[in-house]
Amino acid sequence: MQPREADQGKKRPVRWRTVAVKFTNQAPEKVETPGEALDKLLHDWPRDDGRHYRSAKTNCRAAAKAQLDPELAREAFLRATAEAEILGPSDDEGKG
Repeated sequence: MQPREADQGKKRPVRWRTVAVKFTNQAPEKVETPGEALDKLLHDWPRDDGRHYRSAKTNCRAAAKAQLDPELAREAFLRATAEAEILGPSDDEGKG
C-alpha cells in the first residue's frame, strides 16, 4: 500500500506495531506507519467529526514528519479506531 500524503519521498518511514482496522464488509487491513494511518484517516474513515479522529489526524501527520513520537500517534490512532468502531483483530488474538 502506498500512502497518498505522508511518508512519500522518505527513505524509511517510521514504523510502529501493526494496528488492524476493519471497515464495513471488508477484510481487516494492517496499518504499520503514521503515514498509512493518516491516509486511512483522510480517505477511508467512516466519519470525520470525532474528537479522537481530529487528534489522530494531527498526531499522525506530525509523526510522519518526525515531529512527534510515533507511539503517541499510534495511541491516538487506536483511540480513533475505537471511537469509529473499526478496530480490527490484533495479531495476538487467539494466542497465549
